[in-house]
Amino acid sequence: MNSPITPSGEKRFRFKQFSLTDAGCAMKIGTDGVLLGSIAATYPADHILDVGTGCGLIALMIAQKSRGQITAIEVDPEAVAVARQNVQDSPWPEKIRVVHARFQDFVVSNDQRFDLVVCNPPFFLNSLLSPDAGRNIARHAESLPPDELLAGVKNKLSLNGNFLMVAPAEQEKYWLEAAQKEELFCRSLFRIFPKPGVKPKRVILGFSPLKGQMKSEKLIIETGHRHMFTEEYQSWTRDYYLHF
Repeated sequence: MNSPITPSGEKRFRFKQFSLTDAGCAMKIGTDGVLLGSIAATYPADHILDVGTGCGLIALMIAQKSRGQITAIEVDPEAVAVARQNVQDSPWPEKIRVVHARFQDFVVSNDQRFDLVVCNPPFFLNSLLSPDAGRNIARHAESLPPDELLAGVKNKLSLNGNFLMVAPAEQEKYWLEAAQKEELFCRSLFRIFPKPGVKPKRVILGFSPLKGQMKSEKLIIETGHRHMFTEEYQSWTRDYYLHF
């Protein structure tokens, strides 16, 4: 990923097959989104829903590999405008539809089922709100409480569908228990470690309406030296990052 400054002063993040900006978006492009997008793109699906798309990163990563149609919903009007422009600038504008809506409203107004739902949800449950309203929407659960997210996902998933989300590692038990209350069963669990010898920082959880064996994996990002990435991390992100 490269991020040169354009003549307008806008930073653009360049991946192998597309570029985009997160200017005006409360949540910025980072490792969480790239890893979630990389893993989600391996799931075969005809109809895909990206909940809280932000600048559209995850939707674009999936579009690069999938032949499916992607609906990307976002509540923040500034982020919606950015995502729509990023989609128009990409090689796949016909694959992605960006919708300005609260997820809760979308669930009620749309009767379509999806084979894959992805979400990088609000992280900071019961924590102090930041002074930036847009960042509050993106980072705090008040706008999309976990129970409403999971109930909506259950409503939107096809019988054989999958739901993928990223969360802080310390919230793993919380999300597993909350999902089970909605009869969403964990089928895949990636624990993400920044480097060897430290605790995991993130988890990427994969849920299904169908019970089955859970596959658990760990992924270490750096070898222990700054900006020296493990082969496993490179293999997941190689189709996107310019320098891999």
